[in-house]
Amino acid sequence: MDWKPLKIKYFKDDAEGFKEIIDHLTFKLLELHNPDEVAVIRIKNWFDHKWLNYSGQGPQKYDLITEPGIPFVLKTFWRNEITVPPFNPNRVLSETFYKPDGQHNSKFIEPVHVYQRSTDNLKNQVRERSDNGICFWISTNSVTNRQGSLMTYRITGEQVETWYASIEEHGLWKISQTKGISKNQLQLLTTELNEQFKSN
Repeated sequence: MDWKPLKIKYFKDDAEGFKEIIDHLTFKLLELHNPDEVAVIRIKNWFDHKWLNYSGQGPQKYDLITEPGIPFVLKTFWRNEITVPPFNPNRVLSETFYKPDGQHNSKFIEPVHVYQRSTDNLKNQVRERSDNGICFWISTNSVTNRQGSLMTYRITGEQVETWYASIEEHGLWKISQTKGISKNQLQLLTTELNEQFKSN
């Protein structure tokens, strides 16, 4: 499928250098993986790598016999079964869905981030939304923060591949930190695309 028409919704607080890297990376990833469906979620402000594969919070179980009197507490979870990252819906500025004309997958275009209990977040598996899709979470306010985030969940059948990249401005905008993918691999993607644009 030709994903060239995909237009990410940017805001006035998105830095030009950050937007350029995001456009390059998402274009190249869509070209490489050719998903059936794409979701782009814009998150207010920068977010760090701890959000990658983060599932939320649930009650901590204690053995009341060996540990009596321990108060009820919540435990944070990074599960093997990848769930939708539980961003507070207050931080979600936009959710945009792209799919081929005529394709109908009501599950994929349901709102990604909704108000619900933490225990429900733990059940919100990404692979249930699509058989061949990509979800991008992209931060905002990079003009002020001088840094931004891109988090990608790629769904292929029962598998979900995930990675995170932090992009910072130090004179020029560059990929500064990654998790789940090598920084060199992402830098190569942007270099390949820059060379492609220069040759056209």
